[in-house]
Amino acid sequence: MPTGSLSLPARLYLLAWDTTKLKVTDAAHLPHIVRAGALTELAQRGLLADVDGIATPTDPDAETGDPVLDGLLELVEESRPHRWKTWVGLRARVTLDAVRAQLAADGYLRAEKTRVLGVFPSVEYEIDRVAVVDALRAEAREVLEGPVPVEEVPEQDAACRPRRRG
Repeated sequence: MPTGSLSLPARLYLLAWDTTKLKVTDAAHLPHIVRAGALTELAQRGLLADVDGIATPTDPDAETGDPVLDGLLELVEESRPHRWKTWVGLRARVTLDAVRAQLAADGYLRAEKTRVLGVFPSVEYEIDRVAVVDALRAEAREVLEGPVPVEEVPEQDAACRPRRRG
């Protein structure tokens, strides 16, 4: 899967990896960042709309073809209405776990099953494609430091990459 076909939550997850230390940075906020990315992508695709501050599905039969996004869309459809801010935090780890599993299945991560305290099953992930993460980071730097004015950055790229100030 080339980096251009990665979903926004997958790109955000990969950008959280420190490729020099081979570990995720700011893990405490990562579930919320990934969930916000998934909500953003669903809104960009027109599958979620803002109705008086409430994240509202636009088509009950819609699917994206991405299991992570479809899972979140189904969750929003089947749950009682919530504000966007609530959805960013509500069971956000479910989306993070789905993104990691998807990236592992696609070969971006390596999953290793372990046991915590020798009893509780757990999965630890290691980055398998450092070059992809470095390329994503270079693209983000290009938006920040490059010659393209902010208003000309495509919406999909602007959602994943920090805005250039100034």
